[in-house]
Amino acid sequence: MNTFMDKATEPVRKIKNLLNSVRKIDSALSQVIESPVDRHILLSYALSNEGLFHYSYDDFKVKRINKILDLYDLEWFQGKKVLELGGGHGDIGAFLAEVGAEVLTLDGRRKNVNFAKLKHRHIANYQCRQFNLEKDFSEFGKFDLTINFGLLYHLKNVDEHLNCCFKNSREILFETVVCNSRDPEKIIFYEEDVNADEEALEGTGCRPSPFYVERFAEQNDFEVIPHFTSDLNSGDLFVYDWDHDKDKNLGDDFSLRRFWRFIKKD
Repeated sequence: MNTFMDKATEPVRKIKNLLNSVRKIDSALSQVIESPVDRHILLSYALSNEGLFHYSYDDFKVKRINKILDLYDLEWFQGKKVLELGGGHGDIGAFLAEVGAEVLTLDGRRKNVNFAKLKHRHIANYQCRQFNLEKDFSEFGKFDLTINFGLLYHLKNVDEHLNCCFKNSREILFETVVCNSRDPEKIIFYEEDVNADEEALEGTGCRPSPFYVERFAEQNDFEVIPHFTSDLNSGDLFVYDWDHDKDKNLGDDFSLRRFWRFIKKD
């Protein structure tokens, strides 16, 4: 009986031990980190593995920043106007601001925007604003570069969004989940969880074909430069170098992805 009770109460003991450890960490941090804001940011990442706090985003952000650094000299960003769309906590936009760009991040959820403002509050040339990206964002002006990573597949007004991107930027770095189709008209719509801080704000997402996205770039007179390369892969979770013929998956999860650099033609 005692053995049974020990086994039954073991999960409870583990939870209590974990909570005690967290309290000790918080107590230690309060002695080392004077800022309550910095302490909150650190504990938020330590205590949650959901949504934008999931560990997979660390690899996602590092590999995308590395790709940006492969494509541009650091000096290129000095004084450039950069728009980051659907930036979540704004980490990529803030990185570009710290190397010299004037960066505006737009995200649809207030809690994401507030967290980004707190996290990057010391970067003077970084701004983050709440805006529903299902709508036309032309009011924010023209940009030298737009960063559009992991947003399109959380939208339903896809055509309007793509046209707005190409109308308002000289260059675009674009990344999205796609479906495995060569049809330039192919797009699949999905229901998403509006309560998740990383999913569709209005509950409907999509999976366009890669050629669907490229069609809009070409119609708007942009050069299409694909980067379907393994250096962007995150294990089997996010895959960019997949083959249309070998992988018949329609893309009903988040794994089939593509990455482009679009440049306005002179």
